[in-house]
Amino acid sequence: MAALWLHEFPHSEEPPYPGDEAERPGPPLLSLPSPVPGLLFDEHFPMAERPEDAGEEDAAQPGIEELLSQLRQKDSDLILAAKLGKALLERNQELSNQFELMQRELTDKLEHLEQEKHELRRRFENREGEWEGRVAELESDLKQLQDDLERHQVQLREANKEKVRALRELSEQNQRLLEQLTRAAEIEQQLSMQVHNLRDEFREKNTSTNQHVARLESLQAEIKTLTDRKRELERRISAMIEENELLQSTIEDLQDRVLMAERHSHNKDLQLQQNQLELHEVRMSHRQLQVKVDEMNEEMSLHSVSPTSTSLLSEIEQSIEAEELEQEREQLRIDLWEAYCQIRSLCSHLRGNDITDSALSTDSSMDESSDTSSAKDIPTGSLHTALHELKRLIQNILDGNESTVVLLRVEMNAAKEERDKLKVTSEEKEQDKQLQKALSDLDEAIARKNVLEMELAKCKIDMMSLNSQLLDAIQQKLNLSQQLEAWQDDMHRVIDQQLMDKQQRECRPPAQSYRNSCSMRHKVISSVRPERNQEEVIGAERKRPFSFFKKN
Repeated sequence: MAALWLHEFPHSEEPPYPGDEAERPGPPLLSLPSPVPGLLFDEHFPMAERPEDAGEEDAAQPGIEELLSQLRQKDSDLILAAKLGKALLERNQELSNQFELMQRELTDKLEHLEQEKHELRRRFENREGEWEGRVAELESDLKQLQDDLERHQVQLREANKEKVRALRELSEQNQRLLEQLTRAAEIEQQLSMQVHNLRDEFREKNTSTNQHVARLESLQAEIKTLTDRKRELERRISAMIEENELLQSTIEDLQDRVLMAERHSHNKDLQLQQNQLELHEVRMSHRQLQVKVDEMNEEMSLHSVSPTSTSLLSEIEQSIEAEELEQEREQLRIDLWEAYCQIRSLCSHLRGNDITDSALSTDSSMDESSDTSSAKDIPTGSLHTALHELKRLIQNILDGNESTVVLLRVEMNAAKEERDKLKVTSEEKEQDKQLQKALSDLDEAIARKNVLEMELAKCKIDMMSLNSQLLDAIQQKLNLSQQLEAWQDDMHRVIDQQLMDKQQRECRPPAQSYRNSCSMRHKVISSVRPERNQEEVIGAERKRPFSFFKKN
């Protein structure tokens, strides 16, 4: 039976064992001496007879066969243990090589993350400095424009007051001239009637000399009275000339002020051109930011497609960008609140409401201490309503100015008609040369008044253009803020979607591998969890190799 068993399982073949199909084929095992049945029998039982020589005694001794079968089983177990030991050694060597490779990859990734962290910090500091400088420049420009607008409005009100005063004085002078002209006409009529009466009396009483003498005396007295009246008229005319000179001096002062207003409007135009250039620069920067946003969106889409090894860097960039966007949003809300307060102050200033001005100043001082909370309290359509209110007040002021201009034109036309009448009456009489001179002075004053009205209208038009440009700038700033808020909302939605996708991927159970190497790799990969803080991520990555050694 022993011979038959050895014949069925020769020493050249390896006995099957469980796990051959699952294990990967390795290098060949060390050659071991084949267990020869005769040698093993002689080694364990040197004093016994060989089984070939004593075949007949085997039937009488069954215990020896059992011993032989046990020895054969022991030999097969030894061979199997040797093969398993060699396979385990090879597997341990393979796992050590894989661990060294993973450790090198982890060190390379840590160095790459450190470099990217330094670059992101540097870029963040540069962006923050540029943004703060730009915001400070825009705030200073806006404050300067508001101061200039207030000064221009004050000058416009002063010019209106002076214009009203000059028109009132001119109307009073015209009234006095009319009264004087009516008095002179009445006196002239009385004198002509007296002359006719005297001529009639002289014709009737030409015979008596006494009557002639008396009449001559009366005529001399009348001539004396007429000369006195003439002197009085000359004195009045000289007074009128002096008044005209005063009016000319006031008109010259008004012309000087108008020149100053023109220079100021020219300076305003230069400032407006500079503001338009700055607005163009802001638009260019906004376009550059939009291009950068598109690039960042493309990078984020690429990061969403990339494997899990790049998700850590994308989350770091997204967290930094989210902080920058939050800061920009807060700053934009503060700017919107300041623009809203300035529009309200302009509206209250145009209405002449000092109480609301004081209340607004106190509110603005309180709001400067808590910019974020106050900016969040602004209603959605309040800025648009304030802009419409400001436009309405400006239109009302312009309508009032137009009504005053129409009244002045009517008065000027009436004065021209009266002047024409005076010219007609003065041409018929040769004694009113000085009155004609006064009328010519009045014409010059009216012409200067017309010039001043034209210059005042130009100043009003310039002010309207400046107001419209200011409103356009505020509207553009509002549009930019709305675009920035929409872009921030899109970024938040993309970040939230990526975080949800990542959480869903992390919640899925990891695929179980049938090999020990695959299971070990899954354990190492699942141990690397993304953190929001980059310093904690780097510290965790440095500690995980040691925890891996402890687990093994």
